[in-house]
Amino acid sequence: MDSRSILKSTLLVVGIFAVLLVLGTLNTSAPSTATIEADRQPTTTTTTEPPPEGVAVVLIDNGVFRPANLKLDLNEVWTVKWINEDAREYVLVDSDGNFEVTLAEGDTFEFDYSTLEPGIHRYKALIGFQRIPGSVDSRPDQ
Repeated sequence: MDSRSILKSTLLVVGIFAVLLVLGTLNTSAPSTATIEADRQPTTTTTTEPPPEGVAVVLIDNGVFRPANLKLDLNEVWTVKWINEDAREYVLVDSDGNFEVTLAEGDTFEFDYSTLEPGIHRYKALIGFQRIPGSVDSRPDQ
């Protein structure tokens, strides 16, 4: 290879790198221009606020419950609040027929487990043919 070919190849690589660098800086996580112009807060699903007293939170995200198996001390926590942080819609169903609710993105649902006998209460989220299992254990410590 002569020096001209090497120089052309080097300039081509540098040019491609510069274009990729510029494109990368354009793709940021800042609020959109429309959001800024409308003087709105950007939407987010992340919160640092603790749940209210007596409430345990179960997040639905990316096809899983977080946590999937929840242990409740009914002397301190008696309500479970599910929050759908996924873009998909889920049907949340209790195995004993206590509830069946559809949760779209951002929707929440609460259930008071102090109304049931202490035990292991199973539930699932339905997405088409997929079943995502979860449970709430409200038995006293053994």
